Amino acid sequence: MKRLLQRANKKVDSAELFKIKSKTIPVNFEVNKLKSIDISEQEGIALRIINKGKLGFSSSSGKGNFGLMLEKAIASAEYGAIASFTFPSNREAKKKRSLEIYDEKVKNKSVEEMVEMGENLINQLKDFHQHLRIDVTILKNYSQIEYINSQGGSFNYYKTAFSCSIVAQKIETKDILMVYNSFSSGKDSLDIEELISEIKENLQWGEKIVPINSGRMPVIFTPKAVLTLILPVLSGLNGKMVYQRISPLANQQGNKLWSELFTLYNDGTIDFALGSAPFDDEGIEMRRFPLVEKGVVKNFYYDLQTAGLTGVESTGNGLRPGIENEPIPKINNLIIEEGKVPFPEMIKDIREGIIIDQVLGLGQGNILSGAFSNNVQLGFKIEKGKVVGRVKDVMIAGNALVELKNIIAIGERAKWIEGQFKFPHLYLKDLSVSTKAN
Repeated sequence: MKRLLQRANKKVDSAELFKIKSKTIPVNFEVNKLKSIDISEQEGIALRIINKGKLGFSSSSGKGNFGLMLEKAIASAEYGAIASFTFPSNREAKKKRSLEIYDEKVKNKSVEEMVEMGENLINQLKDFHQHLRIDVTILKNYSQIEYINSQGGSFNYYKTAFSCSIVAQKIETKDILMVYNSFSSGKDSLDIEELISEIKENLQWGEKIVPINSGRMPVIFTPKAVLTLILPVLSGLNGKMVYQRISPLANQQGNKLWSELFTLYNDGTIDFALGSAPFDDEGIEMRRFPLVEKGVVKNFYYDLQTAGLTGVESTGNGLRPGIENEPIPKINNLIIEEGKVPFPEMIKDIREGIIIDQVLGLGQGNILSGAFSNNVQLGFKIEKGKVVGRVKDVMIAGNALVELKNIIAIGERAKWIEGQFKFPHLYLKDLSVSTKAN
């Protein structure tokens, strides 16, 4: 990497190199049986330059031809955006505790162990209900990330990820009950009992289909469904959207917009969370900071370019969607601060309402305006403080920037979703619910 950077420095004003090497092994079960075991290895390098004040970029999979990469980056800089930043030096990075993002047990976990785990999951669910169709994916990933730039900034770290996802389906002539659950972490810490207990509960709740009327009613979003409400907020807090003045939150910093129960953090310093790392993909230290605090808009999140254009500092959120992409503002890990109300107490409080657990078409609607509209894939009706059955052909709609004002309670126990979002249950006073029957 140093040798390649020296070559680049002879031809451009400054440069950075980002390299990733990873190995992924997924074990897939379909319809209760082992279907495939795959092994994929990837390696890629990305070059970003600043030359004559403009940004250039190129990338290559595998080892690539660096001379050609450099030529492409120089050529792209001729028509590139004006650079609003200089590459950072992290030589004087603050001394912090060691961040745990690598688990040797994940790297060394054998395929045989993964197969046995999948079979165990399937058998336990089959013992619960023999007619289930079960799909399971168990995956492990091991990565090495390297970074270096002309200003002396550099880092090198190893990272692991381990995940398990389950889809259980109960198929009848005119109905399909589909229940999903998953686990993702940088650590081999899967609790099988916890993973399948929620599936079992949802299967029991979903045995009976019950009618529901259209209208506004109380709604509880489970941790899996909370992202429906949070996606528009994330879009509005994105530094690029703020700079371009297309975010409805661009002028709202310091203003109280939502319930004081609602506090939202970005945090790239949580051990074994999938979005954690010592630095972002541009050499800026990751950290914890509030995006929303007790309903007040506190901060936006930035990469180097959008921060420079806006006249602020990067928040350590410059991340690459892929090796072929330049960094953009992205969340590290997203945390909603837990409340004080247990999920069962929320249910007891509702005379008539619904629980939303899974939605279809996440991100549908005008995200920038806050609007969402989603079909409910899995939802349950509450009557007189009890779950009475599953609802079908139901749609929810609203504007997250409005609905988050109407939070009655937040759950006392948050759950990791996809290894990067930690959400509790959210209980809204009311939400628009519509059914085909009406």
